[in-house]
Amino acid sequence: QTTMKSSFAAVALAAVLLPVPAVSVSSDSDVYHRSEAEEAATNNNQAEESPAVSSQQNLRRRANVFNNNANVDIIVVLKDDGRRRKLNGIGQATAAERKAAAEENKAAAAEAAQSMGATARLTYGSALYGFATNAPPGLLKKIEADPRVAYVVEQDGIVQLDPMEMGEDRRQLAPPPGKGPNKGGGGDGPAQTIPWGITRVNGGILYSGGGKAYVIDSGIDLDHPDLNVDAGNSASFVKGTADDQNGHGTYDSLLTHVFCCAVTCHSHHFKLHLHALTIQIQGTHVAGTIAAIDNAIGVVGVAPGAAVVSVRVLDRRGSGAYSGVIAGVDYVASNCGSSDVANMSLGGGKSNTLNNAVINASTKCPFVLAAGNESSDAGNSSPASAEGPNIYTVSAFSNGDNWASFSNYGSVVDYAGPGVSIYSTWKDQGYRSISGTSMAAPHIAGVLLAGSTPITTDGTVNGDKDSTPDPIGVL
Repeated sequence: QTTMKSSFAAVALAAVLLPVPAVSVSSDSDVYHRSEAEEAATNNNQAEESPAVSSQQNLRRRANVFNNNANVDIIVVLKDDGRRRKLNGIGQATAAERKAAAEENKAAAAEAAQSMGATARLTYGSALYGFATNAPPGLLKKIEADPRVAYVVEQDGIVQLDPMEMGEDRRQLAPPPGKGPNKGGGGDGPAQTIPWGITRVNGGILYSGGGKAYVIDSGIDLDHPDLNVDAGNSASFVKGTADDQNGHGTYDSLLTHVFCCAVTCHSHHFKLHLHALTIQIQGTHVAGTIAAIDNAIGVVGVAPGAAVVSVRVLDRRGSGAYSGVIAGVDYVASNCGSSDVANMSLGGGKSNTLNNAVINASTKCPFVLAAGNESSDAGNSSPASAEGPNIYTVSAFSNGDNWASFSNYGSVVDYAGPGVSIYSTWKDQGYRSISGTSMAAPHIAGVLLAGSTPITTDGTVNGDKDSTPDPIGVL
């Protein structure tokens, strides 16, 4: 593969990039699509996600479903009945015992769904106790009335990677898999550099611990020679494997496609592919920032050589359903330990159910969350708004400790991390610079993995948009 860096291609991309807003695309699963008004209502009022339900809003939303006579994807949270308490009670047990307990809970959730007349698409047994299903209106009423049900999220929402700012094209090929995947490769890749963000957080010291980084994202390039991927424990909760997906071809072919679309394509088709171009291949980049190997090629991570686990919850276009993201969080909750860390560089409208799953899972291992790139209050999105003693929401700054203009802010933010022009690993054994709070979060995840608990700070960011400058987390 070759790198496209011609001025012709750059001008073509620039000509079409600015006027087109980022668009949401559905996950690979059959997600019920709401009107823009319904989406806005859900983002502004999440009362349907707790037992204290706004009856008027639910009646309006239910009327829309019934009038359309359409099935709807729902998340059903069951009453605890001691199951999660039992799981929490064996938090110090072996990994095998914890997994067995979680699987027992998931089996019970599936049985409950079946007894209600539903087929569980996904089951939860650790972070939450419940299931996700596709229900016709009549079954929805029956499920809501079941005494075993704590509450029902009547519309499964969409979560996606935050649109990222693409940096200079530095996409280069590393050694092929046969030359040492996950072991450092050979001498044919780009010469190793230490990204500025790694230096800023005092990272790059060889990791000798036994912890793992769970990357809840779009997948990780399982054969990248600069990453120590624990493929055996990796999992996917969307179609396909845990590998980082590139469903629309290589970056180069996409860049060519964008130019063609600027001239001939239908606008909706164009937006879909532009969105895929800008956000789809993030998980590998996140993993590299956390733990890229110190091996003379590519880059070095904050905790070099630590194992990274791919927990794929987003499809090849960079989006997925809340139900799938919760399934990924649930998987981490039943597998991680106190020396591990989980990173979530994704976001969507505020969801109390997703937040609760993260809060519950954080009792097993720390969770690091990207604040988001909308230049707004992070308290209005999930999972960024989840709060707890083992949860860290991260804003972004540029080299020189200056606030990143795109970064979200607010009282839910705990630390700031390097998030502008971050060079890291990329899909297809490559490397690339991109920007976003999605890049800032893995710096803090690496700091936690490397053993800095509580996190040490080194100053605050300049120009924070709220009244409390975010502290910069370092080793």
